[in-house]
Amino acid sequence: MSEKAVSVSALVRYLKGKIDSDARLQGLLIEGEISNFKPYNSGHWYFSLKDSYAQIRCVMFASYNRRTAFRPKDGDKVIVRAHATVYEGRGELQVMVVSMTPAGIGDLYLQFEQLKKKLAAEGLFDEAHKKPLVRYPFRIALVTGKNTAARADVLNTLGRRWPVARIDEYPVLVQGTESAGQIIAALQLIDTRGYDVILLVRGGGSIEDLWSFNDEQLARTIYALKTPIVTGVGHEVDFTIVDFVSDRRAPTPTGAAEVCAPNLADVLQDLEIKKQRMNQAVQVRMAKEEEHLRVLKSSAVFTDPTRLYAQQELQLQAVSEQFMRQLHGKTAGLKAEMQVLAARMETAVQASTADRKLEVEQIRQRMDSAVNLRDQMEQKNLAGAAKLLDAYSPLKVLDRGYAIVQNESGVMKTSKGIQPGDDVHIRLAEGGFQAKVSAVDKEG
Repeated sequence: MSEKAVSVSALVRYLKGKIDSDARLQGLLIEGEISNFKPYNSGHWYFSLKDSYAQIRCVMFASYNRRTAFRPKDGDKVIVRAHATVYEGRGELQVMVVSMTPAGIGDLYLQFEQLKKKLAAEGLFDEAHKKPLVRYPFRIALVTGKNTAARADVLNTLGRRWPVARIDEYPVLVQGTESAGQIIAALQLIDTRGYDVILLVRGGGSIEDLWSFNDEQLARTIYALKTPIVTGVGHEVDFTIVDFVSDRRAPTPTGAAEVCAPNLADVLQDLEIKKQRMNQAVQVRMAKEEEHLRVLKSSAVFTDPTRLYAQQELQLQAVSEQFMRQLHGKTAGLKAEMQVLAARMETAVQASTADRKLEVEQIRQRMDSAVNLRDQMEQKNLAGAAKLLDAYSPLKVLDRGYAIVQNESGVMKTSKGIQPGDDVHIRLAEGGFQAKVSAVDKEG
């Protein structure tokens, strides 16, 4: 035999190399149903993909599956992107999955996850924003489809558990393109009417049927509500965006009715228990107060009331006497101090008066000297001014042989305006006379 045998590992390695190097087997899109799904502590997922005629082993490492928007389970139909390879340890063909989406509705799931992440980042799902539910709601607004099983479940549950509440119905479409808008309008109207709680419910269905409850504007409307809201959409495994943003999420419409209102029978039983406890507490308190009253009635205060204030009266008398002694002592001390101060004041006033008198006399003498000196200076100045005034007096000029000629217009300084025959008055150093002009000398 000239043929040389190859080892199993060599054959498997060869096959692995061939498959890994084939570009057509890399980045494949494979559709199938998940079976034998096993998540390991390492975070890796191991499962098989199968259809009606075949199956293949798959692995999805933790670094890839943590980016998957959902947790798969047996029976789920999915579409995976994967690379074909050979697992050398067992010589088995397998695919390494790098991404996974639900088959047929993968786009809707992606939209759901993207919107969920966006609203969560904005804080619409924060617990701090969620409003507490009213413990005993008496006005309930029900938003759901008209004549639906969800409506019937809620009304039956509330009628059985909490028949004292008034329930107002706001029927809307719960699927289809117009349903989200109708729900938004109903919620905005309800929020202005003072309800204790809002119930937004719908029965189960596919993701397409429930898609109206993943509307972004509906989520923002619920976030802005002032009235507490409870949602019960679909079945227990169904989650929609409104479930995350509402104040309380219930797994079903019936669960929503149970969450929003208590059981009347339980409330009545609780009230009865509290009533009994209150009666017992009142009886115990009354017994204690009666015993306390009995003790007080037998105490010395009531048998001899004067003892109530006798001790205080003695204390008051002692304090009064002590106060009077202190007052007398204080008064005597103050009188002595006042006498000493009066003597000191009188001595100080006398000394100050003598000093002031001496100062006043000295000031008066200085003022008299100053006034006399000022009077002499003024008289001297007046005499000089009189001499100067006398020297400039026109009468002195008349004494030297001059005269002052006047007519009707006043003193005449020139011959202008004088005509022969005019009357003039001539004033001399002593006396004067009237004259008549006989001639006028223009040249002077």
